[in-house]
Amino acid sequence: MSIIDRIKFEGSANEIVWKYPSDAISTAGQLIVDENLEAIFFKEGKALDSFGPGTHTLKTGNIPLLEALINIPFGGKTPFTAEVYYVNKSIFAMKWGTNTPIPLEDPKYKIVLNIRAFGDYKFRVKDARSFLLNVVKGGNRTTNESIDEFLKPNIVRSIGDFISEVILNNNTSVVEINKYRDESSTAGRVKLSPEFEKYGLELSEFNVSSVNFDQADPNYQRIQKIITDKFEIDMLGDKYQQKKMFDIGQASAENQGQGGGAMGAGMGMGMGMNMGQMMGNMMNQNQGGGGQAAQPANDPATRIAKLKGLLDQGLITAEEFETKKKDILSSI
Repeated sequence: MSIIDRIKFEGSANEIVWKYPSDAISTAGQLIVDENLEAIFFKEGKALDSFGPGTHTLKTGNIPLLEALINIPFGGKTPFTAEVYYVNKSIFAMKWGTNTPIPLEDPKYKIVLNIRAFGDYKFRVKDARSFLLNVVKGGNRTTNESIDEFLKPNIVRSIGDFISEVILNNNTSVVEINKYRDESSTAGRVKLSPEFEKYGLELSEFNVSSVNFDQADPNYQRIQKIITDKFEIDMLGDKYQQKKMFDIGQASAENQGQGGGAMGAGMGMGMGMNMGQMMGNMMNQNQGGGGQAAQPANDPATRIAKLKGLLDQGLITAEEFETKKKDILSSI
């Protein structure tokens, strides 16, 4: 076997670890270490001398740990055996995401939702020795993709914890978590950094880009209905019950044409009469009694004016107003 007197990194840019292919080295040789790289000598599974960027001549006694282990004599091109690992300490950017939904209880509504989360992160090797001993463990080469596969389970296991923390801190619901992506990103970095450090890595950046929900999930729809109802209550105030009665009366009336039977028709008529009285009273209040002769009740203009009054008071939506207005105009 020929003795190597020039050792240089020959791996690719996406390799975090690259092992020099020969272990027959000369003490008169040179070790070349490029920027963002660190070279570490191994012997019998032990990490010994390490070198940063630059050109290093091995005969100068600058490998004291290795020299003490193998008792290298000085002078000449004395051969010795050792493994040389190059560690790339550049920053690597990767993406993360959940392959399967994660169940998470909404602390506000006490309903369990299945979530999917996605984002990206950046990391670099901070402690090359720790990284080689705890992650690589003797492998010839390690790419950023293989390290990404190693790290992702740690990320996924922590998602539920840091998202729950953000939700509790903001007293909000899971379905509103995307409003707090920056806080989620910060919480994720704080949560995951110690895990990365255990492997000699530094988590330099962590981002949550989105948290998704299954729109067809009944539990998701339950929460959406709760939020919608609360919004209507806040907007309509005392008129909320009137709006609900109007919706019920309208639904009952529509059911009459779908084989609802005598009971359904009776309920629809009763609701309709009650709603008619209530709306009529409201319309009379709005018109203000100016002493002018009232228009006939079935006059299209009068009917549209009543509808407009309901719209102004928030008892019907703009869509409902437009639909009913078209019905009235089409009957002329």
